[in-house]
Amino acid sequence: MGQIRTEFYLNGINNVPALETDGEMTDTVVIVLHGSDVSKEINQPDMQRLEEAGFWSICIDAPHHGERNDGYMDIAARCNPKEQYLMMMSVVHQEAAEVAELIKYFKWLGKKVVVLGISMGAYAVFATLMLCKEADLYASFMGNPDFRFKESPTPSMLETSGPADNIEKIFPASLFMVNAGRDEFVNPEGARSLYERLKPCYANCPEKLQYFEYPESGHMMRAEDWFDAWDRLIARIREMSK
Repeated sequence: MGQIRTEFYLNGINNVPALETDGEMTDTVVIVLHGSDVSKEINQPDMQRLEEAGFWSICIDAPHHGERNDGYMDIAARCNPKEQYLMMMSVVHQEAAEVAELIKYFKWLGKKVVVLGISMGAYAVFATLMLCKEADLYASFMGNPDFRFKESPTPSMLETSGPADNIEKIFPASLFMVNAGRDEFVNPEGARSLYERLKPCYANCPEKLQYFEYPESGHMMRAEDWFDAWDRLIARIREMSK
């Protein structure tokens, strides 16, 4: 069926543009979050893959992206690396507040909810988890739960707001994390370390915590790794949807 354009009222903002599956909403809903400097349209193939697997999905334009582009990211691109990173993380936190509202809306409708993010969208998944644990699955592709800029000696409150600095707030949320071993933009050590630190917490329900790392892939993953990760995710969603 494909996707249709729609709008939502989120976090006090009218007319947040989105794409949603053109069809009846399924019992499990997947919220898809795109990466930096792109728009919701980039994830149409992923939404199509989800539809073919039997799941209804929605993807919103992140703040300052796509139809919401206001030049903010252009300003960020002219800043030094740390300033650029913190401006991106500001977008991440704005989007997390919007996604938390979407989760509550779909839960109110009686749906199971998956939040799936890729690259910057994966950071937004982790930020959403810190705000709202009502989703049934939080899935990150190429994200880092450690929000610190490299080895910042004096991290800001924003940099210490991620799961790596607030591990006690995570359990019993269901996590599915994918990273690339040769990622040139996102250090996989953050997710790898979080997984190891969380394993004791999930000892009685290990199926709720999954981490997959593809050692030969960079940020733009090899096709065979990308499709393998997607197969694993869809299997996880199917199992969760039973």
